[in-house]
Parts: sequence; structure tokens; C-alpha cells
Amino acid sequence: MAKKSNSAKEEILIESFNILKDDIEKNSSKLMDIIGKVSKFNLDLSVEMWKYIIKNAQNLIKEDGYRYTSGVIYNIQQKTSVSTSIEILKIEEEILEACFGLSSDIFIYAISEMIEMGESELADKALELLKSNKNKEESFASYLEEVCESFVDKFEDIETFDEDWEDKEEHDQKVSVASEGSAVLLKWVKTIKDKEQKARLNVTLIDYV
Repeated sequence: MAKKSNSAKEEILIESFNILKDDIEKNSSKLMDIIGKVSKFNLDLSVEMWKYIIKNAQNLIKEDGYRYTSGVIYNIQQKTSVSTSIEILKIEEEILEACFGLSSDIFIYAISEMIEMGESELADKALELLKSNKNKEESFASYLEEVCESFVDKFEDIETFDEDWEDKEEHDQKVSVASEGSAVLLKWVKTIKDKEQKARLNVTLIDYV
């Protein structure tokens, strides 16, 4: 049996979305899948679908946000790329605010990915939203520690650069990104009042202090 074309699949997904969106809570898992699958064919449309869900599921996002925020980010990354998901968060303020300032479930890896891609300003904005998020499941410090640990792991090789073997221009670019990223992270470490949590963060970032 011949498979349907992408345009035919897109039509089916659009029709399905329009039916299932009448009960977002009941159909949340399928709606999440639809947004991810549509992003492969029509990114702009998938973003509009996502914004519709966010607008009409505010209380659901606060209570159990995975299928409306983190899960959607993950699905889009699987169907397109990490950079595509970060670009959406950069352009769509409404989505960024829902994912980090409203949702109970935080896709913390996205902040790490922002820093790795040199989007330190966006990471700073996401961390600001996260700190003020009253619905997050864990403390701000615990999320920040995850980001800091991921950051250190990602950039640990800049300390062992060997000009005989590696590209100096690429290394210098990575050092620049690490410098910007560490500045953002250290800024937020300073806001932590709990002495034990702050000590843990300072140990993690000791090479950048």
C-alpha cells in the first residue's frame, strides 16, 4: 500500500487537531504528538497550534505542564532539531513565558542548550522567568545546579586546548561562548540565599569564578 504524501498527512493532522482541541486535557498527549509531527512539515503552523494550546490550557499548564510545554519542546526537537526549538523560544515570547514562567514541568536542558548555542541573553531571560515561576516542582537552585553542571561538562575541553591538534578559531569561539554563559550563571548564583545551595553552585563553577 502506498504511503500518503506529506501534504496529505498534514491535512489529516490538522483535521485531527481541530477535533481533539475541543477537550485539551483529555487529548493532551495526542495534541502534543500532533504539534511535533506538524513541525516536520509546517513549522509555522505547529507554532500556531502550540500557542492555541497555551492560551486555552493555562490552569492545566500550572498543574501538570509536561504535555503542554516540555513535551512539546522535546517532540519538536525529535522531528526537527534542537536549534529549531531554541529559535521558537527566542522568537515566541508567549511560548517562552509558558515554558519557564508558568509550567509546573521545566525542560531544563533547553536552557543549557541556549547557552551552548551562544544564546546567553535568551538563557538569562528563561532563568529570570524560572526564578519567578510559582508552579515549578523544584527549587530554583536545584534547576540552576543542573544547568551549571551541564555547562561545565560541555565546556570542560576548553582548558585542555592543544594548538597542534585543534582549530584555534573554533576554540576561541567556544571560549567566548563559555565566558558569556558563565557570566549569566554566576549572576543567578548570587541570587541564591541558602548557604548550602550556594556553596554547591560555587563549587560547580569554581573554574569560572
